[in-house]
Amino acid sequence: MASAKDIAASLEKLIGANDESATVTQFLDTGYPPFNYALSNKWDGGFPVGRIVELAGPPSSGKTAIATKAMASAQRMGGIAMFMDHEHSFDEKLGAQIGLDLTRGKWIYKKPRTFEDSLSMVVTIAKHVRANKLIPKDAPMCAVFDSLASQVPTSVLIDAKTGEEKELAKKSMHDNTALARATSGSMPAFNLYCEELGICAIFLNQIRMKLGVMYGDPRTTPGGEAPKFYASQRIMLGAAAKITDTKKEVLGMQISAGVIKNKVARPFRKAEWRFMFQADGSGRFDVERSLIDWLATEKLLPVPKNGYVEWEGKTIHREHLARQIEKDGKFAELLKLLPAAYEPPKLGADEMPATDADAPEEVAA
Repeated sequence: MASAKDIAASLEKLIGANDESATVTQFLDTGYPPFNYALSNKWDGGFPVGRIVELAGPPSSGKTAIATKAMASAQRMGGIAMFMDHEHSFDEKLGAQIGLDLTRGKWIYKKPRTFEDSLSMVVTIAKHVRANKLIPKDAPMCAVFDSLASQVPTSVLIDAKTGEEKELAKKSMHDNTALARATSGSMPAFNLYCEELGICAIFLNQIRMKLGVMYGDPRTTPGGEAPKFYASQRIMLGAAAKITDTKKEVLGMQISAGVIKNKVARPFRKAEWRFMFQADGSGRFDVERSLIDWLATEKLLPVPKNGYVEWEGKTIHREHLARQIEKDGKFAELLKLLPAAYEPPKLGADEMPATDADAPEEVAA
């Protein structure tokens, strides 16, 4: 009988040596360390490069803000950010406020007509960038699709027999399942390209309710089963509480993120943060105040009284401290307080983030 060494030597002549393990080595920062840790076991981790991510939630839960943070992270690492706007609603100026670099070459914004066009465009761009060495070899690319539910399959727009565009009134019941069939046909190859080309593909998605579900979570996401299978991470956003002022006016939401699938760290973890509504209709991912609240909860910041923390020997209201840190650009001072070891809270057996409409409680601003 041949030894393992002899077998390996013989097979290498036939099929070559073993391929490298599909291990994630790079992550895109979400902007909020506790969320990063829930996703990747790293304070500076987050979404995995070379993989597909699904980020679903109700309106005004901050999906686009989180994705923008990830795109900005890819740019800081020397890479490129791509946004496929199928909802035709992305505001570049608001993206810049979150940290996105709108310099052409670092930022690609397109409005593809179909699901197939969208995926094909991202792969074409990534192949061109890699083949021509336009960015460093280890620099990541981040492609955001907003949203999967809004991506229209070619078969819904174009009549396969005539090659002409279909009239809206002549859409059939067959078209209702077209997106699921399109993802099933395209996702296997797209998943392969993500790893080969160093793309973190983030599919933003909406939430639907399954009719007649008596037990378990009735929520699901559009696009069929393929996105659920090929996504290395699936995150469901929801409302943990409404943030109100003294007049009970809603200023924002305490967002809860449940990591319901994770191939790079333990699944079924959760994280929470504050997402504040702005006068211009946008939302602000309030990482400063969120991290201060987290540090206080973890007893890493002294809490002399309710709503306050001790900072640099002074008792200061959490909101005042958050805005001062934001103004002075001293977020790094909060990061110094993060512990070396941490175990994120876990989702309960029947626990899922609530929708914005049924947030269970209110918290003060």
